[in-house]
Amino acid sequence: MYKISAALSALLLSLTTTAAAYNVKLSGECVGVKVYTDGLIITDTMTLTDIYGKKVNVANSCGIKKGDIIKKVNNTDAISVNIVLEAVKDGSVNLTLLRNGKEFCVDVTPIQTNEGAKLGLWLRDSTAGLGTITCFIDNRFVGLGHGICDIDTGNIMPVRNGIIQDCSDISITKGEKGQPGAISGAIDGKKLGDVTANKHHGISGTMLSPSEGKDIETAEKSEIRPGKASILCDADGKGVKEYEIEIKRIVLSQSAGKDMVIKITDDELIEKTGGIIQGMSGSPIIQNGKLVGAVTHVFVNNPTKGYGVFIDNMLDGVG
Repeated sequence: MYKISAALSALLLSLTTTAAAYNVKLSGECVGVKVYTDGLIITDTMTLTDIYGKKVNVANSCGIKKGDIIKKVNNTDAISVNIVLEAVKDGSVNLTLLRNGKEFCVDVTPIQTNEGAKLGLWLRDSTAGLGTITCFIDNRFVGLGHGICDIDTGNIMPVRNGIIQDCSDISITKGEKGQPGAISGAIDGKKLGDVTANKHHGISGTMLSPSEGKDIETAEKSEIRPGKASILCDADGKGVKEYEIEIKRIVLSQSAGKDMVIKITDDELIEKTGGIIQGMSGSPIIQNGKLVGAVTHVFVNNPTKGYGVFIDNMLDGVG
C-alpha cells in the first residue's frame, strides 16, 4: 500500500472537477428534524404462530425482504402504518414494493393469530432527531452533511416530506472513548421550514421566512488544505459559537460524508462535549474565511476526531 503525501493529496484534489463558489449565509443552529417516509420501510420480518399453532413467515413465502419499501397497499399510497393495519382486517392484501429502484407487486394473505390478522412485518413511516443547519442560499437550506438513514436497514430513508423546527430543553451527554455523546432536546418548537430532500450528503429544503446569518463565500475543493480551521455550533443550547478545529487530512476515498478528517482542538468545546457528538452533524467548517464543509461523523474510539463533507457536495443540485 502506498502512502499519499499531503502535497500530492492536494495536487490530486486540485485536478478533480470543482463547482463554482456560492455566496451563502452561515447557520450552525441546532434544530429538530422530523421526516415522513415516501412509502413504508420494512425494517424486519418475523415468524408468526397462527390460531392452529403453526409457525408461518409470510415474508419468506412471498419473497418480501428486509429493506423493501411498501409504496402502495391495495393500490392506495402507503403514507402510514395504519393503512396496512386496516387493510389486513379485510383479508388478502396487494402490496406494491420497491427494491433496488424497481417496483413489483405481491399478494399477501394475513396470518390469523390469537391477536388478530397480521403480516409479520415491522414497518417504519417516520423518524425524528436533532441536527445542525449548515447554511442558506436565499430561502433554501442544507444541513446534517449526511443522509438520514434507517436505523435498522442502514439505507437512506426516502422522504415524502418533513419539517425543521425549534428545539428546547437542550442538554449534552459528553462523548467518551467507545461511547458517542449526543445533544438532546424536545422537538416541539416553532416550525422553521420544510425538508424536501434527503441525500447522501445531507438534507435540504425551504425556509418559511428569510434566514439570518453571516454572509460568506464557499470554498472550492481545490482550496481546502490540512491545517487550522473552525466550526460553528450550539454546544450548550445557549446559541451558536465558533470553536477551533484542525483539518488533519483530505480523504480521496469518495465515501459519502467522509471527505476530510477533522480534530476538535478547542479546549472549551472539548470540556462541554468531549468532542464531536450526535446533533453536531451539519456544523459548518470554516477555513481562511470561507465555508469549506460540515461536520458529519465522529470516531467512536476518539470523539475529538471525525469526518467532514465538502460544501460543494452538500450544495450539489441545491443552489
